[in-house]
Amino acid sequence: MKFKSHQSHIPYLSFFILLIPVLIFAAPVTHVIKFGGRKYTPKTLTVNVGDVIEWQGDFSEHTLSLIKAPAGAPTFKNIDKGRSFQYTVKVAGYYYYQCDDHVDEGMDGSFTAK
Repeated sequence: MKFKSHQSHIPYLSFFILLIPVLIFAAPVTHVIKFGGRKYTPKTLTVNVGDVIEWQGDFSEHTLSLIKAPAGAPTFKNIDKGRSFQYTVKVAGYYYYQCDDHVDEGMDGSFTAK
C-alpha cells in the first residue's frame, strides 16, 4: 500500500492558520451612538483604531463637536446638518465630544481607542 505525502500542503495550511486571527480582529467595526432629548446612547465606548463611530440623530437640534482628541487625530466641529455623521478612528487614545447647545445639560460623551 502506497501513501501520498501531504507535506506539500503544510505551507498553505500554515498560511491560513496565521491569517485567521488577522481576518477576525482586523475588520473595522461600526459603532452607533444615537442621540435625542439631552443624551447620547451609549455615553462611553471602547473601540479599536480603524473602527468607525456613527452618530445618529437630528444635528439641526444638536450640533456635534469633538473637544478633546489625541495628538494627530482628525477633529470635527459644529456638525449641524443631516441625520448621521461618521468618524473613522485613526489614533489610539481618549476622545471627548459634546452637543454644543446642550453640554451644560450633560449632553456629552467619550470613547477610548486602543
